[in-house]
Amino acid sequence: MDYKNQLKNLYKQSEGGSFILEAFLDRYIDAFNEWDSAYLEVRDLNPGLIHFLERCSKDIPFKYGIELLFTVSEKREKETEELISRGVKANFSYKILREKTNLRLLFRRIKKYFAVAITLLLLVFSLDPILPESLMTRTLREGMMIGGWVFLWQALSLFSFNRGEIVRQIRHYERFLNSKVNFRYEEEES
Repeated sequence: MDYKNQLKNLYKQSEGGSFILEAFLDRYIDAFNEWDSAYLEVRDLNPGLIHFLERCSKDIPFKYGIELLFTVSEKREKETEELISRGVKANFSYKILREKTNLRLLFRRIKKYFAVAITLLLLVFSLDPILPESLMTRTLREGMMIGGWVFLWQALSLFSFNRGEIVRQIRHYERFLNSKVNFRYEEEES
């Protein structure tokens, strides 16, 4: 059985081909963080709900879209639907902003490490003909050479490994921003 068919066993698929991440809410209030008391503004979503949605999204390759479907036990309230939809968008917009800030800070660290590496390596090669040959100068040169390579490796490592993970997270969050948010009611099903 191929991966797409396995996904179809786990998640329903919309007519447009997007996979549907379905969450059940006994009450609308269950979608929100119980510690957030903002009434009129966009409220924080329940961390458990966000964790569930993120975990499900990571199961689905980026080439497929996702849709969110909240099945609610309560009577339909259009305003609360809007509040939840805005909450989803605001939550993931904030997470994108946070990850882009992390990416910017990561690039600053990479630049610093690269600058230190180049400085140390240039010092080694430029001071080599000038410094007299002694145990102390050889130790100093070797220390700067090792330090230069370590800082260069750290810069390359951060760029190669850490940057990719942050970019992947941003893509997951952008996916939620572009997803449809739908509601279904248990009373409609009966």
